[in-house]
Amino acid sequence: MRLGVRVKLAVDCGITSKGPWRSSKTPGINQALSNAYLKRQGLYELRDGWIKLHYSK
Repeated sequence: MRLGVRVKLAVDCGITSKGPWRSSKTPGINQALSNAYLKRQGLYELRDGWIKLHYSK
């Protein structure tokens, strides 16, 4: 909820019986852990690495 997710979405993410792989596709997780947020945290984006590998000359 500190990352701007509404209470209902946060509760739905917390009580799910889905595993982490399937949970990652839920709206609450995507809102809280967006690509922009993860980039600010310093995590490497695989898409950027793939583009750099395939299109660098």
